[in-house]
Amino acid sequence: MTSSSQVRRYFRPLSSIQYRCHLSILHDVIKPGSQIFPTDSYHPFSLVEERAFKKFARHIPGYELPSRKTVSNIIIPTLYDQTVLRKKEEINDIEFLSLTTDLWTSRVNDAYIAVTGHYITKDLVLKTFLLKCAEFKDTHSSANIQAALLETTNEWNVTNKINFIVSDNAANVKKAIADIGWKHYGCYGHTLNLIVEDALNLVKASLDKVKTIVRHFKISTAALEKLLKAQLQEKPDIVPKRLIQEVPTRWNSTFAMLQRFVELENQICATVAILRKDLPILTVEEWALFHELCKVLKPFDEATKAMSGEDYMTASTIIVMTRCLRESCNQLLLEDFNVTTNSVITALRTGLDKRLEGVERSGTFSICTILDPRYKINVFSDTNEAAKAKKMLEEILASDIRRRRHGENQQSTSTPASIPVRDKFSPWSILNNIVGSQQQQVGTPLSCAIKEVDSYLKDNILPMFNDSGKFNCPLQWWQHNHHIYPNLAILVRKYGNIMATSVPCERIFSKTGLTINNRRTQLKTHKVAQLMYLNVNLDPKRFLTES
Repeated sequence: MTSSSQVRRYFRPLSSIQYRCHLSILHDVIKPGSQIFPTDSYHPFSLVEERAFKKFARHIPGYELPSRKTVSNIIIPTLYDQTVLRKKEEINDIEFLSLTTDLWTSRVNDAYIAVTGHYITKDLVLKTFLLKCAEFKDTHSSANIQAALLETTNEWNVTNKINFIVSDNAANVKKAIADIGWKHYGCYGHTLNLIVEDALNLVKASLDKVKTIVRHFKISTAALEKLLKAQLQEKPDIVPKRLIQEVPTRWNSTFAMLQRFVELENQICATVAILRKDLPILTVEEWALFHELCKVLKPFDEATKAMSGEDYMTASTIIVMTRCLRESCNQLLLEDFNVTTNSVITALRTGLDKRLEGVERSGTFSICTILDPRYKINVFSDTNEAAKAKKMLEEILASDIRRRRHGENQQSTSTPASIPVRDKFSPWSILNNIVGSQQQQVGTPLSCAIKEVDSYLKDNILPMFNDSGKFNCPLQWWQHNHHIYPNLAILVRKYGNIMATSVPCERIFSKTGLTINNRRTQLKTHKVAQLMYLNVNLDPKRFLTES
């Protein structure tokens, strides 16, 4: 029996109607054929050998539970190969692909590199996929990282289609990308993280007290029970909340920790008072500081979350968000905060000026911003930079029009010549001259570009929110207006696919950590790579659409 026939044996054991019914019933437990539970829910392969699970599977009519080896050695590899082939066919015709990349080390000291790809289809839909999440055995030198990136893009035949790549700000990664020659930007979220971390160093002593108290409530069951009881005594009908522990690599986890801490101020004070532990004592001034810091950090938390998406355009918001955060700092300095809080705000503003002062001069992000119908040139703080960006867009668009016209002309002249030579007085010769003169009246590439850009900029701005209060999608606007601005719509596919952060890769590693959990630490690295690829790239609706 071939591997494909073995796979089909488990993938489709039921009739189509039975198959869909059981899928609906068992949606969150098991999917026939094991296409789901190892890849989507991070269960170990040994799940199929557990007695309770076997007993459960026997109640599925017509379903034969595959063995652990079948899942590991046949089903997963075959599904992986099929999915890679399907995705390669899907991206074969795309013109532009942006990347994000990151490196990570697991709890068992295996290093991994991940690369995600982002592109906009001809229908102006943004799509994301994982090219690779694989073991990285070599030292993290720039040369080795460069080789790994090129190996990945060459495997997918997209090396010449890369228009941008985002990574963290590590020097070795930046050098690797620079040596390849790809356009690069350091993760906007990572930059915000550095800005906030620098500012919070001013209140490190007070924050360390909070971390110590939170840590105690995390490790002491007795202390936690008293905290939960204190909440229920005040409001018996609520679901009591736990404190949130900071994750060192994520500044906004500090914000989440502080938010929950001040929310439970009364209960924490009451509980700490009855605990016979040597916990830090917080002053009234420190509690006031924490409340103020929550107000100060909230705009940065909102910005971090907004810029970390991968299902919508984000690079177009870098200039906008940077300006808005500066203005937030200016307005916060007008509030009646204490001296320490004001010093944190000033440090945040200084960090923005220092680390992000050149974003409006970035040609790529300027073009991204103008092509976003929510922003155009209205959001630039420097009118000179806005004018330069507009001129740059016109020149890029003119060059693109010129290139496409040249290609069309070459195509028309390279077609087999079966057209007879006609007398200049022939009606067909005269008609050809008329059509040719009308084509010339269309204008030069530059004049066409200027006209289209001017018309686009005069068009109404797309509101940030729709009538339902949800964010408007700029790509949906382009889907409805591409016929009005056909040349600009082509550029949207080149610039709208750029991510502002490398968070898409960080999410991959969060999932990888779940895959390599306590029950799966012996999982081979190539199996981890296959599982992560399938988890990201398998269509979650595939069963619902299958006939």
